[in-house]
Amino acid sequence: MKIFISIFILLQIVTCNNIIAQDTIWFMSGERLITSNYTLKVEDGMLTYFNKRNKEKKVGLEYVFSIHEKNGNERVFYEATSIDNTPFSVEQMRSFMKGEFEASQNYRSNGSFIVGFVAGAGGFYLFPLVLNAPVFYSPVIPAANSAVTGMINPSEKKIIKKYPQYAEDEYFKAGYTEIGKQKRISHSIVGGIIGIAAGIVSALIIKPY
Repeated sequence: MKIFISIFILLQIVTCNNIIAQDTIWFMSGERLITSNYTLKVEDGMLTYFNKRNKEKKVGLEYVFSIHEKNGNERVFYEATSIDNTPFSVEQMRSFMKGEFEASQNYRSNGSFIVGFVAGAGGFYLFPLVLNAPVFYSPVIPAANSAVTGMINPSEKKIIKKYPQYAEDEYFKAGYTEIGKQKRISHSIVGGIIGIAAGIVSALIIKPY
């Protein structure tokens, strides 16, 4: 029994060491990739890596913020610039990306999906039954809903409550808001499509052709 426990502990140590002994690639989109399977060609301005599905990807270094190497060194490829007339230094962009990353990992927009679903299913019945219009106009409702959803930012109060350490960091909040809006729109669109499909199925069940 002790032998099996020792082997198990050894395997855990080896696994942890393999995870630790990797580099962390930070993309400008806020995505993070922990890997040792990549090729960097600075002279060509290209990074080649394998994603989580083990598919080879190539990306220009203008889309890479930095590579944090396993030895503790960090190679920053981002150069200070202005985005929408707002200046971003290296550290400000780092904060912006932290916000993007946290939103991509933790922001939930279930409400956007539900509203999108209702808009999609409701639009399928609204036009032919209420407005006496052709049913192919029904996608107008979920499309309009998605457009309106994209105008609504995630609550700043909720961001501060969840991340009080970034309460005064406008760049973190801006990055979080950017990804939050994208997720709201995408979830609204998916909900709308599923809602339309549900409307079609229900119509066939209620009144088969």
